[in-house]
Amino acid sequence: MAHFKVLRTLHGESHPHRMIKNKLTQIITTRPDVIQFAKDRKYEQAWIIPLSKTPPNKKVVDKYLNSEKFKTIIVEYIWNSKNDDNRFVLTIFLDETCTLKSPRKFIDISFANFYSYQNLEKLINTLDKEVIGHQYLLSNPVESIDISVFNYWLSEKPVELWKPGNKVNYHEIKMKIKSRTNIYRTKLNYQGLLFRFNISGNYNGPYYGIKTPCCNKIGNEWIVDFEKIEYWIKLMLEK
Repeated sequence: MAHFKVLRTLHGESHPHRMIKNKLTQIITTRPDVIQFAKDRKYEQAWIIPLSKTPPNKKVVDKYLNSEKFKTIIVEYIWNSKNDDNRFVLTIFLDETCTLKSPRKFIDISFANFYSYQNLEKLINTLDKEVIGHQYLLSNPVESIDISVFNYWLSEKPVELWKPGNKVNYHEIKMKIKSRTNIYRTKLNYQGLLFRFNISGNYNGPYYGIKTPCCNKIGNEWIVDFEKIEYWIKLMLEK
């Protein structure tokens, strides 16, 4: 986790919320290696496409879109999917607040950004322009922090660790997670520490989130790493 030291130089940024974007653009320096889509929060049925696979053609995309009715489509970009120290997931909902209304165009734009990825800042700027319609992503405050198991998020029932107005208490956070043994250690998949944005709907844009490292794989289980939990909460909430 040597990249952690880089972030200590960023504290002079004048706008507290833009600090999140600036920090993450310096931390996430590789390209995403997996992209996935989900309909109506059905993460257990996610359509998962690794970078190593041939890009899906129009027929495959149409089949996915037409396989069932849905209201909301979600994209997730996953960086360093096999690396517990450096795995990040950016989650964006296409909803009624977005300028873009077409799920088909949303998938096309998402694939274009995935396969021609240059850096996180350009990805964010493109999504802001072509999907949301204005500068938005990673420019507003964190409104909740949850943890659960990736792609089993709702079935395993996430744990809320913090929300605005509450003081961060790392002992309580640790006890909350340890009391949920299915979250604390699991063979299903890696855990994600989810920083959620605009769940209040107070900002002009969709709900979205970013998941940061929070676990280690030991044997055939992923176990929550409380040092990582504390590090990333401090980083994402500090002003």
